[in-house]
Amino acid sequence: MIRLSLVFFAICFALSACTTAPKGPENAVNLTAQLEKVAEVQQWQMRGKIAFRQGKEAASLNLVWKNDSGDFDFRLTNFLGVSLVNLAVSDQQSILEADGKTYVDAQPEPLIYQITGMVIPVEPLLSWVKGLPIEGDKFTLTEKGLVKTLESYCKACRNWKVTYGNYGSVTMNNQDSVWLPHSITLIQESTSNMPQTQLKIKIYQWTL
Repeated sequence: MIRLSLVFFAICFALSACTTAPKGPENAVNLTAQLEKVAEVQQWQMRGKIAFRQGKEAASLNLVWKNDSGDFDFRLTNFLGVSLVNLAVSDQQSILEADGKTYVDAQPEPLIYQITGMVIPVEPLLSWVKGLPIEGDKFTLTEKGLVKTLESYCKACRNWKVTYGNYGSVTMNNQDSVWLPHSITLIQESTSNMPQTQLKIKIYQWTL
């Protein structure tokens, strides 16, 4: 197994940006309408930074994530723009390129674990990253009616806790708008054979 520190060269930076964080809605939103709109968002691209921490290993890298109805390309680069990890997922297979090598599997989770040693809930994350709970999730709301936190209890999700912040209005293809999070923190508590895992995602730009 290639550990996280070897793949990411132990690059540790704070999640920060020169862009101004969105302030969210001034008035309360209709939760049902909001979640329906978010569920409609199946083609999107985000740009930002992602920070990983698992035990004593940590890294922070630039992120470009493109999704097309579940088929997606997830790319991590360093501050010079050099691609360090590229994960391409389709319904046929998952291909991960890192450190000059290519790895293939039917599912993305085994590849991520093989390269980084981290268990990442890829399938639910496609919904969570948009602020959309999945079946079985328990969630709380902000004072404006947007998802603030959620906890997942499904076996495959491994009890992740997600916290959201800095929602911003993003224009959809039909020229309507939807509120999407620009700050996301995911935490999976430690177990007998794995230390606590934390992911922080800072999104600078959503494109729908």
